[in-house]
Amino acid sequence: MLRNRNIFVLFLILFTFSPIKSEVVWGPSLERNGGEFIFETGNRFPNLSGIRGGSRISFPRNSTMFGIFGAYSEGKWEIRGALKTTGWTQNSGQARDEDFLLATTAQEQTTNVATREWSYHDSASVFSGSRNFADGIGKSSITENRVEAFARYYFQTASPNYWTQGSGFFLTAGARYSYFKYIFYDVNQFIDSRPVFYAPIGLGLSYSNNLNEYFYGFGYRNSFENFYFDFSFMPSIGRITTRDFHVQRSINFLSDNIGVGFQMSNEIGYKFNDSWLTYIRLTHRRFFSEGKFKARGGLSYDDVLSNFVGGFKSHINIKDFSIEIAALNRVNWSIPREGASPSSE
Repeated sequence: MLRNRNIFVLFLILFTFSPIKSEVVWGPSLERNGGEFIFETGNRFPNLSGIRGGSRISFPRNSTMFGIFGAYSEGKWEIRGALKTTGWTQNSGQARDEDFLLATTAQEQTTNVATREWSYHDSASVFSGSRNFADGIGKSSITENRVEAFARYYFQTASPNYWTQGSGFFLTAGARYSYFKYIFYDVNQFIDSRPVFYAPIGLGLSYSNNLNEYFYGFGYRNSFENFYFDFSFMPSIGRITTRDFHVQRSINFLSDNIGVGFQMSNEIGYKFNDSWLTYIRLTHRRFFSEGKFKARGGLSYDDVLSNFVGGFKSHINIKDFSIEIAALNRVNWSIPREGASPSSE
């Protein structure tokens, strides 16, 4: 949390004490998100109990975020940042909590980005070829807050100044912190027991996340007449810590995962005049992580016993996208001092 607070303080200092010769733009933004968030654990080979299976929790990433965007530039350098929030708890769609058995032919795809083989598996799910013995389906809600800061350095005739015409590549790096929480409710639960159980159980679980991501990469900008085009591609590394509280069982599952991914953005902007512009940005993000989780609490004998196990393997993967629009205003630093004539400035 301290690192994220420092990023926010730096963001405020840069925009508050910018030199007069600097360029500053800022304004409100509106972002619509979509995609999926999946937690999985399991084993394709029999464990000590002889069971080959696992669990999967799936949440949609549908939400609308409101925020403020700002950019400070001087010369070829640019520092940009944003604060975003859902503002309230929003309905994100249908969620699912599954417990499954795996067949002998089941697949376990744990490596999504394989640098040695130069291969990429674009799926948020790890296990396939499963049969559910327990399945809960219900509604989900989400609340999310996000802070991010990025730096860029432009080459060739490209400029961080939106109103300067030119084109060229840039290098970029930055960080983002996200806190988001899901509530899984109005759940209908199926259990393959004898007799079969199927009934509404109400509130299923709450799932809170702290996600730190660090980006590095490159991009290209082309600014001409009243338009500009901006593309960027940034690989990422990150850490996510989560708390998965199952209400009916009164047990917490605490995960700590490390992962890699990437973010790709395409942005098109239009300059209305010398002070105002607008843009629309399409962003695709992937984050694939692996780590361990531990159990704390529980009501049943098996749940309490799991508290004394060192840890269980966990996979937390995010595959999402966003469409963002914003209106930006260029700050005018040329404000005449009181009593000064224009010629004295």
